[in-house]
Amino acid sequence: MREYRYKALTPGGEMITGFRRAADSAALESALSAGNLVLLDSHISLHHIGRSLRLRSKRSQRDLMDFTLHMATCLTSGIPMLQALRDIEETLGTRPFAEVARAVREDVAAGSQLADALAQNADAFPETYVAVLRAGENSGNLEGAFEELVRFLEWNDDLHGKVKQALTYPAILATATLGLFLLILLYAIPRFAEAFNDLDFELPVLTRRVLGFGDLFLHTWPYLLVGLVLAVTGAHLLRRTDRGRYLLDDLLLRLPVLGGFAQKLALSRMARNFAMLLSAGIDIIRMLGLLQRVVGNRVYAAELAHVREQVLGGTTLAEAFERSGRFPPLIRRLVAVGERTGKLDQTLGKAAEHMDKELPRTLRQLFTFMEAGVIVVLGAIVVTTALAMLLPIFTLESQIGGM
Repeated sequence: MREYRYKALTPGGEMITGFRRAADSAALESALSAGNLVLLDSHISLHHIGRSLRLRSKRSQRDLMDFTLHMATCLTSGIPMLQALRDIEETLGTRPFAEVARAVREDVAAGSQLADALAQNADAFPETYVAVLRAGENSGNLEGAFEELVRFLEWNDDLHGKVKQALTYPAILATATLGLFLLILLYAIPRFAEAFNDLDFELPVLTRRVLGFGDLFLHTWPYLLVGLVLAVTGAHLLRRTDRGRYLLDDLLLRLPVLGGFAQKLALSRMARNFAMLLSAGIDIIRMLGLLQRVVGNRVYAAELAHVREQVLGGTTLAEAFERSGRFPPLIRRLVAVGERTGKLDQTLGKAAEHMDKELPRTLRQLFTFMEAGVIVVLGAIVVTTALAMLLPIFTLESQIGGM
């Protein structure tokens, strides 16, 4: 729930102000009306906004994992839900997620279902997370839903670790290359230029071009920096629009090596969430809607939206996937087999396992590709600069030797 600051009129005509938690402004007005108050104005309090920002900036996947593992352990051990929520609140201490646990506990104590209480804190709990727990509550298997979420979050954490590990070394190499490039342009080349200006002979073409490039960079780097900032800002703003996000994701999928990795990452997320949501008992239509928001790629989100529309129109899930040109044959075949045998969650689980095995291999390919690219660029900078600086020396030596 959100915390609102409101102004209201009492039955005696007195205007009062205060704070009250409610799901939305309509719920706030209803609650005040029940107390014979007339709502005049309301807005989300600065305290609530600050709390949301802290959660977004400081909340970690580890907090969510700790919460889920704690609840799974407590519920399977027979510990009451309110006691489990109170314990995790104390365990988290001063961490921002403790405020979430406290808000959830208060809502549950007031009579809300756990899934409803979690849904009021959407900045902390993903929509798929809440959907799985809601299905678990409705089926009477809440502890099983938490255990399923523990396995999913462990997979997600492992995936993030692999991606981070694969990109760290190339990022370090790229940073070192950029640093060397700037050192050469801003320090080495100007020093050589001063020395060569005192010599009375024509410099080699390569040396003149390198010196010219260095001089151009020294005079234009503020404009280049501004251009880079504008380009990054423009890409960020473009990515915030649906059309722009789609175009950028489509471009990403078309890139060599990196596009293959992006495709397998999106398919792995889709298959893993597909299997988890289906095994939790969520219907196909709602599940396809949820998958659009967790697949992480707008191109595949659009494909899933198209699949959902076809299923709503009476087409089977297998036929809808078959008509799409974005999903690989393995995914289409497993969906068809799973739908035919009634074991769709198991076959999609197999697809997720297959993608989990493919991702490390693709990551290694991406790592090799990026490392090779950085080394080639680094080598080209070093060799070009060294030749540009050494050629005048060799030329001068040959002229002196010929005298």
